[in-house]
Amino acid sequence: MVKEGLGEDFIKEVVRHIRAYDTYRTWEKRSDEEILKDFLKGDSKRSLSFAGHCETDPKVILRIHAFFKAVTSIIEKLSGFITSAVINIDGEGNGIVLIYAGRLILINKTIRDANRFRFKSLDHIRSEGEKLIEKALDLLEKYQEVAKI
Repeated sequence: MVKEGLGEDFIKEVVRHIRAYDTYRTWEKRSDEEILKDFLKGDSKRSLSFAGHCETDPKVILRIHAFFKAVTSIIEKLSGFITSAVINIDGEGNGIVLIYAGRLILINKTIRDANRFRFKSLDHIRSEGEKLIEKALDLLEKYQEVAKI
């Protein structure tokens, strides 16, 4: 069920979702690589500034939404099942991500300290996305009847 080039498709989907949230077109001139830099570790000053205030940076919540909505979109494209995501993160950066098809929970991920939601490299983003997608597709293949309910 998993196709070749899944990682690249996933990265494009993440960028597409980030751009979809840019309603004022402020990132229009930014390249895909510039947009993805926000996902990478290294800008630790920014996350530390929010750490003492128990407040989650809105850009971090955008990254979390874009990442998991991209996972959801790819699963739906590859499986043909209508797939939805529920992402609930409180002001302190704790929450949950549920991705489901029908009555089948494909991904149930707890988020702790959302301000630290970053990756080591673009390859790390790809591999994490691929892992989640592959596990979800395996579950869908195994329990198709539940997803059809």
